[in-house]
Amino acid sequence: MPSKPRKPEKSKGSSPLDAKARALAEQHEQLRAEIERNERLIQEAPKIAKERERTRREELIKRRSRTDSRPGSHVALHDPRHLLELDPGRPLRHKRLRAERRRGRLLFFVLLCTFALVVFWAYWVFTHQ
Repeated sequence: MPSKPRKPEKSKGSSPLDAKARALAEQHEQLRAEIERNERLIQEAPKIAKERERTRREELIKRRSRTDSRPGSHVALHDPRHLLELDPGRPLRHKRLRAERRRGRLLFFVLLCTFALVVFWAYWVFTHQ
């Protein structure tokens, strides 16, 4: 039997269906890449959130531990972990000892009694002339 002559094949790029199929395949690959990127982002989200929270906390501690220019100001909170970074020019404050507090109270009462005696003396001198 004689074989039928073959028809020349059409080039695959010329059919509108082939062009549509290629466009859909490209769109499918783009969507797959976006899905993979979003999945990676979902997996890394807790790490990113934890890192942001840590940096926010450190910034807050740094901002709160900054010293005020006035001595003895209680506006700024001091972080005991960073004592040397607060103000290097200012000497560190030491906790008062019990003996120092006792001496301070004693000096206060001595000065108070002295003031009372001076007031009494002034009253006595000016009223009994």
